[in-house]
Amino acid sequence: MSFANPAAFWCLLGLPAVLAIHFLQRRSRREVVTTLFLLQQMRRESEIGNRFERLRSSIPLWLQLLMVLLFTWLLAGPRWLKKDAVQRIAIVLDASASMSTFRGDAESAVRHTLSTLLSPLARMELSLLSSDPGQPALYHGASQADLAAALPQWQPLLGVHDFTPSLRTARGLVGTQGSIVLISDHVLAEALPFEAALVSIGHEVANVGWAGVTVEEKDDQLFWRALLRNYSGQPQDREWRAVSGGKTSAPAKLTLAPQESRTLSGPFPPEDELRLSLTTDAFTFDDNLPLLRPKPKILGLHVPALPVQDGSAELLELFGKFADTRLATSAAEADVRGIVWPPSIALGADKDAIVFASPAKGDSSAWLRGSIVAEAHPLIDGLNWQSLLVREGMIVPRDKRDRVLLWQADRPLISLRRTAAGAQQLFCHFDLLSSNARKLPALAVLLHRFLQTIRQEKIAPESANFDLRQRLTLAHLRGEKAAPLQLTTRTPSATISIPTAQAHLLRAPAQPGFFEVKQGDTLLLQGAAHFADAREADLQQAKPFQGLSKLKLVQTETTHEADSHWQLWLLLLLATLLGSWWTLQRLVDDGHG
Repeated sequence: MSFANPAAFWCLLGLPAVLAIHFLQRRSRREVVTTLFLLQQMRRESEIGNRFERLRSSIPLWLQLLMVLLFTWLLAGPRWLKKDAVQRIAIVLDASASMSTFRGDAESAVRHTLSTLLSPLARMELSLLSSDPGQPALYHGASQADLAAALPQWQPLLGVHDFTPSLRTARGLVGTQGSIVLISDHVLAEALPFEAALVSIGHEVANVGWAGVTVEEKDDQLFWRALLRNYSGQPQDREWRAVSGGKTSAPAKLTLAPQESRTLSGPFPPEDELRLSLTTDAFTFDDNLPLLRPKPKILGLHVPALPVQDGSAELLELFGKFADTRLATSAAEADVRGIVWPPSIALGADKDAIVFASPAKGDSSAWLRGSIVAEAHPLIDGLNWQSLLVREGMIVPRDKRDRVLLWQADRPLISLRRTAAGAQQLFCHFDLLSSNARKLPALAVLLHRFLQTIRQEKIAPESANFDLRQRLTLAHLRGEKAAPLQLTTRTPSATISIPTAQAHLLRAPAQPGFFEVKQGDTLLLQGAAHFADAREADLQQAKPFQGLSKLKLVQTETTHEADSHWQLWLLLLLATLLGSWWTLQRLVDDGHG
């Protein structure tokens, strides 16, 4: 049995109040009588006025005490546990990285929530979930001890994310009558969906951490540039070090003003790996910053040595301006061929290429007229071609698979071909010599984008720096016989196998550190993952909040049934009230009041 309004038991204070009233005797009244024998019939009364006397049992006393008990019983709202009552409770733990600071508080909040909502006699169905929709349920069963044992499986590693998918899953588990509790570290601006209650266990915590990093090359020297931020409202003192090749630099002390951001920089060491460490505080994700020397894939570009007047020299000069490329000596070893049509060596369907038309003979060709219109395509989105001047001349033979990217009137200027072998070939239906294309930024950006797409599809090792959980796009062997990808992390030391069919789901690790990706024995990527989510690192908005009171009432209404005899108790209360009044009137009429 439970009570809907336990505060109603304060009404029991009426019992001593009634007793106190009956302890008090009324002041005696002077009566003038003609005979003395009447004094023997008078009851003994106080001779000095109101004072406490021996309690005298009377019908009004017992009726009034019964009235207090009945009134308290009705207000308390007694409820009895239903025979088929089942309490269904789902607890969703916020998987944001900031919750790692309050892990102990979150686990205590889970136990407190269960002790508050659960009835000791009702059957229960408990569910424990993470707000990460990609993670399975942590626990589903009927044991509080087993649920508590599943708490270490909760890993708060995400950035800011939407709780709706996990709350929807929780509602499906508990049904319409069950209760959902979200345990987080901050108060939300809007009410939670699916009638979920919020329990916030956060509180303001001072945090200083690395907030971002870039690696730049200047004067043939590689430099790192890292941003350090104080997220608190008070000055903070910290020490930082650089670790590389087993050597650690001397600690450097610094003081950051409230909300200050400071940029630190230095030359990249000869080693490929560098780690910047900061004095550890409550939020540890941003205290270490691992870095790798970036090593992008190198593309081999080949331009045949042809007569100067065909435009190959201009094409060679254009190719030499792109970073992370090298000039290949032969077409066979090149990743991309630069061709002036018609080519001296046949263009195979398995070769990526950039093709320009050969120059027109003489300067008598007329300039093309008409509007220049660009199709919607990532290669030319946002580029301005309106100042392009092109003469009439050769149009490179087109294929039915070609997609025209740029038109002038009804004449194609630029088209893209994807061959049956998977190669990409970019055709520019104008020559470099007579047009002004080399002077336009649009052409340089177009070629850069095209080379980037080729670089992304090239299967070769590369090194890069990533944010935590950043999506990884890797070129790899495909097909049923292709080996799965292997993601290996150092901290913690672990290896995960990813089938090639799920390679598009590959992400950087969720914890800062170095990692690599292989396919079989082929190294595809060496990476360093660092934390750079300023919203999760700022713990100033963390606040405590308790929203279980409404759920407690809902649970009581769901698993208990109200007193079916309340009308009888109400009638009995009215009867005792009338009986007490009638009895007092009789006493007054009889002269005993």
